[in-house]
Amino acid sequence: MTGVKPGDRVYFGGSVSGAYAELSVCEQTQIHPLAGKASFAQGAAINVPYATAYHALFHRGHGDAGETVLVHGASGGVGIGAVQLARARGMAVIGTAGTERGRRLVQEQGAHHVLDHTAPGYLDEVMTITANRGVDVVLEMLANVNLAKDLGVIAMRGRIVVIGNRGGIEINPRMAMNKDAAILGMALFHASPAQLAGIHAALVEGLRNGTLRPVIGEQIPLAEAPRAHEVVMANGHHGKVVLVP
Repeated sequence: MTGVKPGDRVYFGGSVSGAYAELSVCEQTQIHPLAGKASFAQGAAINVPYATAYHALFHRGHGDAGETVLVHGASGGVGIGAVQLARARGMAVIGTAGTERGRRLVQEQGAHHVLDHTAPGYLDEVMTITANRGVDVVLEMLANVNLAKDLGVIAMRGRIVVIGNRGGIEINPRMAMNKDAAILGMALFHASPAQLAGIHAALVEGLRNGTLRPVIGEQIPLAEAPRAHEVVMANGHHGKVVLVP
């Protein structure tokens, strides 16, 4: 294919034949250069988490420099990507995590403030941090638990982007009305070809200049793929789980 030769370091953003394999067939547009300073495990960890974070934060949430973002579950793969991307954009970042280890990780990745989302009333701290203004963007990983509370800490004309959800929730729409706020769904597979091209242009450069640094939580042999799913769903999981052929 044009621009790539045998031996080049690459990562792929999508596959024709699937990724749980030693070999994979990809479209030309799915292949992207992998910077020399990034490991192959980091290359395997960049696509879905960081592309999801980018699409949610910038395409759907329209986050911009000078704004404040609240990243729920910031110690996971998507959360870490969102923290690093937001910092690179010049946003103020508030991240949450449920363990002390996770909170240290979130702080190490550049969050300005880190909260314990297992503590009662932890979102009250968001209003203190923002001088009662609230946050401009919320990246929500568990909407069935947090969406109603997010509406209490969103700023005027703020945007809540739902990345993850595991059930139903009842909210009072007037809370969104009173702040002219938007609740936005997102799924990476809805990104247009042009959006995906822009996402990976940014990710390639971020890996090259070091602003994006995927955190590998665990590397698991491909033959033990079922265990990888258990690790991902476990409480306290952090970073990205990578399958190694």
